[in-house]
Amino acid sequence: MTDRSGITRRDFLNGALLALGSTLLPPLALGNDLDRWLTDDTYPPRRTGLRGNHPGSLETAHSLSWTGKRDWGTVTEPDGADYDLVIVGAGISGLAAAWFFQQRQGPQAKILLLENHDDFGGHAKRNEFAVDGQTRLSYGGSQTMQTPGRYSRTTVSLLADLGVKLDRFASAYDMTFFQRHALRPATFFDGRTYGKASLVPYTLTDLSWGVPGIVKSVLSPEQAVERMPLTSRTKAQLLGILTGSDRALDRISPEARLNYAGTTPYFTFLREQFHVDDPEVFRLLRSLPAEYTGLGADALSTLEALALKLPGITERAVGNLKAQGTGHLTPEETEPYIHHFPDGNASIARLLVRRLIPRVAPGSTMDDVLLAPFDYGRLDRPDSSVRLRLNSTVVHVTHEGPPHQADRVSVTYVLNNRAYRVRAKHCVLACYNMMIPHLMPELPQEQKDALRQAAKAPLVYSAVSLRNWRAIREVGLGAADCPGSFHQSVLLDYPVRMGGYELSDDPARPMIVTMIHVPLADRYGTPPREQFRQGRFKLLTMPFAQFETSVKEHLDGMLGPTGFDPDRDIHAITVNRWAHGYAYQGSALYDPDMTPERGPHVLGRRPLGRITIANSDAGARAYMDTAIDQAWRAVQELSVPS
Repeated sequence: MTDRSGITRRDFLNGALLALGSTLLPPLALGNDLDRWLTDDTYPPRRTGLRGNHPGSLETAHSLSWTGKRDWGTVTEPDGADYDLVIVGAGISGLAAAWFFQQRQGPQAKILLLENHDDFGGHAKRNEFAVDGQTRLSYGGSQTMQTPGRYSRTTVSLLADLGVKLDRFASAYDMTFFQRHALRPATFFDGRTYGKASLVPYTLTDLSWGVPGIVKSVLSPEQAVERMPLTSRTKAQLLGILTGSDRALDRISPEARLNYAGTTPYFTFLREQFHVDDPEVFRLLRSLPAEYTGLGADALSTLEALALKLPGITERAVGNLKAQGTGHLTPEETEPYIHHFPDGNASIARLLVRRLIPRVAPGSTMDDVLLAPFDYGRLDRPDSSVRLRLNSTVVHVTHEGPPHQADRVSVTYVLNNRAYRVRAKHCVLACYNMMIPHLMPELPQEQKDALRQAAKAPLVYSAVSLRNWRAIREVGLGAADCPGSFHQSVLLDYPVRMGGYELSDDPARPMIVTMIHVPLADRYGTPPREQFRQGRFKLLTMPFAQFETSVKEHLDGMLGPTGFDPDRDIHAITVNRWAHGYAYQGSALYDPDMTPERGPHVLGRRPLGRITIANSDAGARAYMDTAIDQAWRAVQELSVPS
């Protein structure tokens, strides 16, 4: 999922290395009753309840990885087909690999994509709602094209081939929406945690950097802190952090400041430089970076906190970062965060599928794909050169003979509890890289060990369909950080008009609100991989009813004073549960030497015979363009004639 910050956090995360990882859970941890919450709609984007890694999508993979299951009963060949290429995973990377292979080999190339979810796109998930006769769209994962001016030629070329015109977003995104409706960033304090529900129009991070056009708070730090439901001691320490940022490192020599900031945990910095010792201050700040990093502030370095604009540290305090080779931290160098389809990067996935399988949907432009009906029955047709098979979990990939001599690859997958096998000249693994050691026993052990480090961070995007947003307008809510709440962030629909799709400009009309939850570790300072293991367990054992209750209580506390009634005003809830979310990018505190060019992912993506490896995991960056670039690399590594 692309992050939504407006500064060049994209580059900073490459160098400062925030960690986003995970491990696998036992199959029993999924809970056998969760599937009853899945709305049975024949059109996957309209399904509500538990989505993302939905019930049924991970059980087979977990039984393979956790118990080592290898016996899948009788294995049959569904159509006897022998493909030119089989791709494991139909997310952005898998779809891009199909596109690059077809461009290289021609439209006659026979390609099969196998996807374990019931929809294509991977983290580029489309959420669609029909609210009182009106279609409303939202993103269930990958949100926006982040700083496309910095994309590689490969990604720019692919987008151009798909008809994506980046300058189109300048007119599609309504920069006056938030000002027109006086919607501001805020901090929400829930009554259960703080004793009194309170919405303060002030943000402890500069939240406006992620929502172009949002109106900044008019409150001073002193005025804002005074309105927060905190003890006098907590207020005093918090205010010291908010007002002393520029001089935070005055006691450290100028030449030592950058190293100090890069190696000192953020909470240690607050203790040492601001003498913070109030647990409530740390609890208040901990969840602020979670939606961006998959981690709490307790796992970040001070320099990472600076990049994420957490309170207490500024560039001025550290020194001249440009002169020290870290000028990419400067906000002024970034592009506006406006390259956003109403369904996020799901439109990129839809554009790819429509080009690969033309009969699946009408249209030919980036605008008309938005509302184009997709015929899922045409995804997997024997008369199509490209076939996309959903609900199909690959469990075994091997060469038919020694890897460097074989002329075929055998791929076994499970669909509806039955095992099938297909053969291909080549295979691209565009799936979660941490699963590959379980799929490919023939890999060298050192490569398996490297791939197991390609963990992913758990997180949840709850898309809440509201029948109207009068209450939001009345309280002036543009976006909110929510420390202490289950959902730590609340975002409104991005105001985009495109392809006949209109934004919700009238408060009487429906709107989608995105509420973000990141399951943090129970203990401060827990290493990233352990944080993600604990968080994933929490997500996969959590029934939909718990998510639903959290959404209703949260919105009731935030909007209830206006007359908002969650039972009346909430139309539907789609919980996009990503037990395996952001790609692992390393950590300044735990993996200081890891970069996109150096780390276990480089060894992990090494090709073997006729099998290559893609996915954003292989680039150690949780961005759409990384998924595309890794797909291009994987296809180039296939030893096929040009």
